Amino acid sequence: MPRARGPASRTTLAIDWQHPALPGVGQGADGADGRTTATHQREAMEASAAHAYVAGEDRRPLLVLRECLTCRGTEDALMSSKEDNERTYLLARYFRCVKLPADVLEKDHPFAQLFSGDKPSHLFIATADGSFRHDLEGTHSRRELWDAMEKALAASYAETPEKALARFGKILDTLDELDSALTDLETRYELAISKDGGDSKQVKKLQKEIGEKRGEKAELVAEAVKLGTLPLKPAAAARDAAAAR
Repeated sequence: MPRARGPASRTTLAIDWQHPALPGVGQGADGADGRTTATHQREAMEASAAHAYVAGEDRRPLLVLRECLTCRGTEDALMSSKEDNERTYLLARYFRCVKLPADVLEKDHPFAQLFSGDKPSHLFIATADGSFRHDLEGTHSRRELWDAMEKALAASYAETPEKALARFGKILDTLDELDSALTDLETRYELAISKDGGDSKQVKKLQKEIGEKRGEKAELVAEAVKLGTLPLKPAAAARDAAAAR
């Protein structure tokens, strides 16, 4: 069953979605039907050019999600409502995560060729240069998703993230404990102020404890940020590794 995480853990796990601006198009606000309005004509790019544009200068592997009108603004196509998604969130930290709008399937959308075919995938995992790609439907299994993510990571990074992921798990557990302790301390602090006033020894003691707990949280969050960075393989080595898979 999905575990309930505290607010600090949920913030730490949140995916940093990128929303690439359309090339050569004056883009307006999204229409009510999910279409992206534009100030002049647009046209589809070649698939390789669209991939390169979406990847940009970022050499991390890609996780690209196509929104539809029913899942727009959510992560429903990526996450499971019945299983624990924590490993997905943790693995996603090592990807450039891109969300494309619902109208990406329209023939004239610049990124339309990223989702070609009669049954276009809902998302795909790929290396930055496109030498490895795995398409997934909205009904994919956790194991299929994780296998694809792990293959892209192995092709792209000089070392496995498993050691960092194990440490992440411990950080999240400690953040949950700190959030719970802070909730208790802050409640006691408010009660102490109303009862004894702001200058009482109890209030000052609680202020100190709250400050210490918040400091511990800040240190753990900073460590989590550092753990999200791993050394990448040289571009040629990454291509060779992807080809071997």
